[in-house]
Amino acid sequence: MGVEQRKVIIRQIQEKRGNSRLICCLTSDRDNAQGALAKDFLFRFFQHLRCTPKLEKLDVLLFTLGGDTITAYALSRLVRGFGKKIGVLVPHLCLSGGTLFALGADEIVMTRLATLSSIDPSLTTPLNPTADAPLPGMPMPMPGQKIPVPVGVESVAGFKKLVREEWRLDKEGTAEAFRLLTEKVGPLLLGDLQRSKQQIVRLATNLMRLHAAPLREEKIKKIVETLVSGLGSHDYLIGAEEARNEVGLRVAQEDAELENLILGLYEDFAEEMELGIPFNPMEVFQQAPSRPPTPITKILKLVMIESLERSDVWENELAFVSPNQIQFRRSHWRK
Repeated sequence: MGVEQRKVIIRQIQEKRGNSRLICCLTSDRDNAQGALAKDFLFRFFQHLRCTPKLEKLDVLLFTLGGDTITAYALSRLVRGFGKKIGVLVPHLCLSGGTLFALGADEIVMTRLATLSSIDPSLTTPLNPTADAPLPGMPMPMPGQKIPVPVGVESVAGFKKLVREEWRLDKEGTAEAFRLLTEKVGPLLLGDLQRSKQQIVRLATNLMRLHAAPLREEKIKKIVETLVSGLGSHDYLIGAEEARNEVGLRVAQEDAELENLILGLYEDFAEEMELGIPFNPMEVFQQAPSRPPTPITKILKLVMIESLERSDVWENELAFVSPNQIQFRRSHWRK
């Protein structure tokens, strides 16, 4: 449909939500072309938010696989400064840092397709173990390049539990197990993982204390513990009913008309961003005319932040000389 046609749906959602203000934020989930929550989102969100005074109701439609946790926390606090009641509308995936962002909302509206996830952190640093081939969803490495393997804090905690509670190793066996661990995951990285877990607990707790109708501290603690370490896997997907009844989040009851509007808006963004479609450089040449120009230019839309007032797009512009030779021309925000 495009920007102008999407504005029609945005207005319909705002009216349905009691004259709220809606900002849409979507990051690409494409293999080899993923977008992620990042600190430069703060300025872009601020440019959307500053257009109006503080509102009674402010909604954010969010689709993301996650990203920088500090960004998710800062964005949630930023949005809170412009609205008395904050809602997060989840059409499909709102994972990891996206779920952390949603914890700061007074209400989460999830379609029947929508999923949240755990918020247990993982780290990717120069200290990480490496692999020759990428994990699913990670970009292909350059020839000879080693790919850092993300290490999750709960993976380390699971190893510790395995050694002590399942294997029940004696003192000598436990020492050997942890020696092997530190050979693969260095002591400094283990220390950083512990610090990141403490940080995510603090961030999530602080966001839930911002609610217009505050939750009791014991309920906040239970929710945070569940999302950080109680789900068994970072990939565990939480549907609306489970989020509401088992995790304890403030998830709105189903509304078929609102669900159709949210999914219709998401589907239009998804078509423009080619969400869910792996990016394969070879296909760029296969789909080109019989005598394509050299090089072939390809624009990848990795992030879209859109409201009635403006639209911001983070793009990567690539030049394809051959299927094995790709040049980055530029990465930039475009209005």
